[in-house]
Amino acid sequence: MKFSTICLSTSITLISLTGLSSFSATAVDFGSISKTSTEQLKSAAKDLDVPLQTNAMIEYAAKQLNLSESTVAASFGSLLKVAKDNLSQENFALISKAVPDAQSYLDKAPKVEKSSFSSFLSSAGDVGKKAESVDYLNSAFEKLGISKEKVPELINSFSGYLDKSGYKEAATILKQGLDLF
Repeated sequence: MKFSTICLSTSITLISLTGLSSFSATAVDFGSISKTSTEQLKSAAKDLDVPLQTNAMIEYAAKQLNLSESTVAASFGSLLKVAKDNLSQENFALISKAVPDAQSYLDKAPKVEKSSFSSFLSSAGDVGKKAESVDYLNSAFEKLGISKEKVPELINSFSGYLDKSGYKEAATILKQGLDLF
């Protein structure tokens, strides 16, 4: 659908009992905004530190994976928790900059009690930390009613959305933090 408008510039002066008032109106031709212009706007928004609209990202993933938005939001929180656990503070800060409401998603992640197996793994260094993260994700996604097979799809959906929204570095770091499989 192509939007077109008539460019209009009008000045109206009204005389009332209280004095003179002046109004002006301008219209913009939205049909002239091209894909290149849209990409330039995204880039400019990123440069000005305009945050990603995560609601749109959640809606996108929910439609793509045929899940409810609340389930997708909680799963995103679970993935963010694991990424946060497996990344340096500086790297996770880049994700938080792209997703400023990251904490609200972390809060939506299911609370899962550590099993004795997970507790044992946490003392086994980086390999144990990754195994503990996989154990957490398995439990969290089971609580959410999401099959293990959907985890890579969710990761790709979120990182792909970040990448397409001009946050390529945050998308790459998110994938690094979730490189468990």
